[in-house]
Amino acid sequence: MPSLSCSRASGLAAALLCLSACGDGPDVYALSFSLHSNRVRAAREPLPDPEYFLESADGLTFHVDSAFVTLFDVRLELPPGIRCADYRDALSPVMGCEDAAEGRPGRLTVAGPLDLDLRRGLTLRGGGLPIPPGVYPRIEARLEPGTSTEPSFRSRSSFTWQGRPRVLEVDFQSDAVLRFEPRGPLDFASAGDGSGLQGWLLVDSWLAETPVAACLESGDLTFSGDLLRLETGQGACAGAAERLRGDIEASGVMGLTPRP
Repeated sequence: MPSLSCSRASGLAAALLCLSACGDGPDVYALSFSLHSNRVRAAREPLPDPEYFLESADGLTFHVDSAFVTLFDVRLELPPGIRCADYRDALSPVMGCEDAAEGRPGRLTVAGPLDLDLRRGLTLRGGGLPIPPGVYPRIEARLEPGTSTEPSFRSRSSFTWQGRPRVLEVDFQSDAVLRFEPRGPLDFASAGDGSGLQGWLLVDSWLAETPVAACLESGDLTFSGDLLRLETGQGACAGAAERLRGDIEASGVMGLTPRP
């Protein structure tokens, strides 16, 4: 088996986690996570990284400048009929494997914690992680409970209000499980050698329930300087921060991205 090294995530360049496997053989796949939008196509080098935008329920647009998350207990469900012995020579030392037991499917695991740059990509320290080809049904990963200075999830998104540049700040603590499942059939057979298995957080849904512009007009949301936090929400935006947190936690989707 060829030697492996982990390089900067390519393809969908905003990878959360680069668990990349570099090699020439058809049995090498890359597992990664990223932000995603139905409005953005995957960018390939030397093109710039894709940009991500949030849109509130009433049409106010936010540019995602940064987004970070800490995950642990990453679990990749094994294809039916596959046992750990089948993957003995194809796994990185940082990855474990558990056979199916008592009605629970088999799974590949990474303990973590993993500090991830969702927008720009983060290289996993210490080398690549080969993922054997197969029809994986789902991926799960738990948010690492954070602290006041190091939250589980943190992001900054810029926008313009009344002609001035502003920033939406989102920080929260959570130990929720993020679930990534395909929204349609995945054609693993035609994806090509070295395809990427992707866990996406779909940003399109994050502010779809919150009328940010209307709440700013009415005073139901207020700024601290040029900084906006949804925890200030009242009236139509009461509970907006909790809704956004739930929307982020529920936005997981699984897909395939061929490596260039």
